[in-house]
Amino acid sequence: MGHKTIYAPHHDFYINQSKKTDNYNMDAFHMHKMYEVYYLMEGSRKYFIDDSIYLVNAGSLVLIDTDSVHRTASMGDVPHTRIVVNFSLNFLESFSDEVKDLDLTSIFKTNFVVLPLSFKYKLIIENILSRMLDLATLEEMKEKLDEDETSPKNIASQKLMGKLLLTELLINIKDYIDVLKQKEYESHQIVNNKVDKIIKYICKHYAEDLTLTSIAEEFYISPFYLSKIFKRSTNLSIVEYINSLRIRHAKELLENSSTKIAEIAEIVGFSSSSHFSRTFKLLTGLSPQQYKKFYSNNKNK
Repeated sequence: MGHKTIYAPHHDFYINQSKKTDNYNMDAFHMHKMYEVYYLMEGSRKYFIDDSIYLVNAGSLVLIDTDSVHRTASMGDVPHTRIVVNFSLNFLESFSDEVKDLDLTSIFKTNFVVLPLSFKYKLIIENILSRMLDLATLEEMKEKLDEDETSPKNIASQKLMGKLLLTELLINIKDYIDVLKQKEYESHQIVNNKVDKIIKYICKHYAEDLTLTSIAEEFYISPFYLSKIFKRSTNLSIVEYINSLRIRHAKELLENSSTKIAEIAEIVGFSSSSHFSRTFKLLTGLSPQQYKKFYSNNKNK
């Protein structure tokens, strides 16, 4: 999912495998209304999720809750291969009350964010993901054939198969989390006390008039040094991180309130409506007006 559009409407289900041979960093923070399961097949990555940075090695799963701010970054010139699965709650639960009762999305609400898989679960998870990818490839091929091959019956059966495979994946992840709980495992964060404090400070104060200089003064360091250590630890700029938090807050207000766009811009910390609109469009692919219209239309359906 290497595009910048992070709030535009998505399909209910998405799976993609990608191999990068160069020093690849996601070019923008990412967030969406989908649950995400990220599996790193080879290589090592830094994974930035909300206010924490994790080291992810080959054979590890990453669980990302809806609307979490996240982005991956390289660990030097190390090639990596990953599989990403995105799905909506409705896609998972709409076909079975039994699945709904299992509350499988609870796995995204725990402290288990990065899961290094045991040999047994690595084989199980990779097998399920492989079958999911095969199904997605089959669907793509059938879309290119004539209408007789893509009858509503065929489409329905393939969609059901996708839901069954996703359910199997999540059940196995939930079982593995239970194993990790018994071992008292904790997701491994990249620890840099200074950067960790800076990130948590920004999370708390992003709606205020934050600048590189004001943050640097708060921590008694120079703006140059602040910029350097933040970039070195996260592969991210401070301004980009601040804006991503502001846009997430703005998105919530646009969805759930009748507050005017100019007021929202001020509430979340932008100095002007025009700057807010430009940043919102840059990060989401939609203007604030388009975003508000989309969600108000959906609520009225």
